[in-house]
Amino acid sequence: MTTLHPLFVAGVLEGIEGTLDEVVGRVENPDLNAQIDALRSQVAALRVSIEEPLGRAGADRAAS
Repeated sequence: MTTLHPLFVAGVLEGIEGTLDEVVGRVENPDLNAQIDALRSQVAALRVSIEEPLGRAGADRAAS
């Protein structure tokens, strides 16, 4: 099994987040629209949770 680099995963999530962002507001059903918006928020939070530790590690290396 091949493992994926965290930055690649964060990039994929960013693409999904953007796609969901484009869909929000275009769905006629308000309940479905709210669920899609909540999913977009969850995807964004997951992406940030992946990127933050990597950003700190890069900043730590640059400071050394």
